[in-house]
Amino acid sequence: MNMDPCQVLILAADGPLRAGLEETLLRLGHRVWAHHSPGAHEPPREGQVVLLDLRERDEDWRPMAAALCADERPLLVVSDRPRLLMGKLSARPAGMVLLAGAESDGGYRVALRLCEALRRRRSAPPEPVLATL
Repeated sequence: MNMDPCQVLILAADGPLRAGLEETLLRLGHRVWAHHSPGAHEPPREGQVVLLDLRERDEDWRPMAAALCADERPLLVVSDRPRLLMGKLSARPAGMVLLAGAESDGGYRVALRLCEALRRRRSAPPEPVLATL
């Protein structure tokens, strides 16, 4: 099953890990924007999904934590181990998907499908609730 291309904002430190993420997502047919701004308090508005790479450190992204919690886009977190920032982000209304372990194209496909489902759920009109007494 093919997935429609997704627009992904990558928040990651400059370097080979971010370059690898960009290459993988582009190869899978997605459009990407990469951003690294230590100390920034808000993420850029580009993208339908935000991908936060915490494999190296999460300190750079702590100033942005409140804005990421309030952001209406689904969040995909890539991490190699538990991080304090993940606990803060796990209760965000727009949802969070955690991708941990060995990276693979299949893992990114599934994670982005979940993010797309979260995005559609938030943009869909609320369904009426029917009750019978």
